[in-house]
Amino acid sequence: MNSSKSNNLENFFAVIPAGGVGSRLWPLSRASAPKFLHDLTGSGQTLLQDTWDRLQPIAAGKTMVVTGNVHAHAVEQQLPDLDEKNIILEPSPRDSTAAIALAAAVLAQRQPDVIIGSFAADHVILDQAEFHKSVLEAVDVAATGKIVTIGLRPTEPSVGFGYIQKGERLDSPTAFEVLKFVEKPSIKVAKQYVDSGEYFWNAGMFIAPAKLLLEVLARTEPELHAGIMEIAKAWDTPARESVMKSQWPKLKRIAIDYAIAEPAAEQGLVAVIPAEFEWHDVGD
Repeated sequence: MNSSKSNNLENFFAVIPAGGVGSRLWPLSRASAPKFLHDLTGSGQTLLQDTWDRLQPIAAGKTMVVTGNVHAHAVEQQLPDLDEKNIILEPSPRDSTAAIALAAAVLAQRQPDVIIGSFAADHVILDQAEFHKSVLEAVDVAATGKIVTIGLRPTEPSVGFGYIQKGERLDSPTAFEVLKFVEKPSIKVAKQYVDSGEYFWNAGMFIAPAKLLLEVLARTEPELHAGIMEIAKAWDTPARESVMKSQWPKLKRIAIDYAIAEPAAEQGLVAVIPAEFEWHDVGD
């Protein structure tokens, strides 16, 4: 059992989508200098550097960053250990599905059994040990053929988050199946969710076999999937730039929640690990 678990971690690759134009923290955070490039917590490091450091104990040498062309120089300066083959530069913003799916497709070309974990560059997580514990369990559950999300226990009826409704316990220390994802609710509905004990906040962290993410995308958004695969096939070849130029502008803008997470939950393919760590989204 343990050897298969260590194999799961060997197959793990972290992805940091570092996009966005920082509209919620304007004027401190602007398109040219979004919030992840700032030290907003007084840690002495930027949010991006904090996210990178948090992932290194479980993904050293195996962390990919997806960011805009406009941020390339700043990202490379802030992350001197980032291997240039593990940076994807977007010519223009195309929302989270394109960013995460392209990372998944490029990594799957290189390593077919790869399990990717997507972690936003602008989250603040204080308890590293609990974070690692949740991610390691998520990787093991993902290896059974699931898309796994890390759910936060709601501390109040917040209307600022989407919610995740849990179902049956799975054969894993803390995991549950996901019945459905729910949009940001009204305060009255949020209160019902919190009182029921059946719901978690959706923090947008996803851990899954890259192949599975791409299979779901092929069913829900076939054109977007086809464009992503064209780019991924050319990625490690001299044709990268021309294919990226022709395909990227045509990719549909859609959040990963709508394109992958929600439809996959309807098919019984999603699991949730309850997070036991404190978490903040600095934009909120």
